[in-house]
Amino acid sequence: MNSEHLAHLQQVIADYGRDYGRDYARYSAEELWRLALGDRHHVTELLQMQMPLSQRRELYVTAAELSLVLAWTAGDRGQVRAALAYAADARYHATEAGHSEAVAWAFDVEATTWLYDDQPDHALRAAAQGVTVAPPGSAAQTRLTGQVARIHARLRHADQAVDALALLRVQAERHEEHAAGLFSADVARAWSVAATSHLWLGQDEQARDFATQASRLYERDRQASPTRWGITLLDLGTACARLGDLEEAVAHGLAAVSVPRYSAAIVTRSGSLGALLERRYPNAAVVERFRRRLVELQ
Repeated sequence: MNSEHLAHLQQVIADYGRDYGRDYARYSAEELWRLALGDRHHVTELLQMQMPLSQRRELYVTAAELSLVLAWTAGDRGQVRAALAYAADARYHATEAGHSEAVAWAFDVEATTWLYDDQPDHALRAAAQGVTVAPPGSAAQTRLTGQVARIHARLRHADQAVDALALLRVQAERHEEHAAGLFSADVARAWSVAATSHLWLGQDEQARDFATQASRLYERDRQASPTRWGITLLDLGTACARLGDLEEAVAHGLAAVSVPRYSAAIVTRSGSLGALLERRYPNAAVVERFRRRLVELQ
């Protein structure tokens, strides 16, 4: 590899570290897909060249990280097959490079993709595999512990979910209250995952309390984690609806569908909240208001 190609390679790596991972939430899904896909294709071209092993390993890590970005972006766009394909590509390149944390992140996005595709058994297998390879104390380990907790809750494995939530609380203490970036873990997300888990276990008061705590942290920087904040608001709205607080349920639902970065996960969860409201409060005017808002968004 000549000096020009080496300089270009180093710039690709620098660009990735500066933008996509740290500022993921600040891009629209469409913009991020276009930019990251272009860089991923360029990395493929660079890999056709001869270079020292150390540079090839570094480039494999970059390929894995860009594929992770593309997997998450595809998931945000509702493209399940593309998300799983890029997760597999990321896992392959990370494994070849011996980068265990990137391997774990690949299992993390795969678990989320399977879960939102309503295949929790596949999701649990991915999350469990990810936990075994995630470096101890890493953000990936904490995120995957949260995955295990909420997937067990989704499957109504109450004992396993409770055990995983207890471990998640311990691991979350290592991290900041709210950390931006695609490859991060924080207290806010741990509480948000706990809220979802308690909802799926039918524990509505606990879900409301955890969602309230998480939402307060997300409100301090609404641009940093808008999708996760939206999901937290929808969980809070669902808990309120089940507990008989209709006005609060609709208010949280409307706030959730107004977050600055929309995604397929928010579409799915807001639809579930809308269906719950219509079943429990079929004649309420505020429910019709929420239904009209969902129709506008779709």
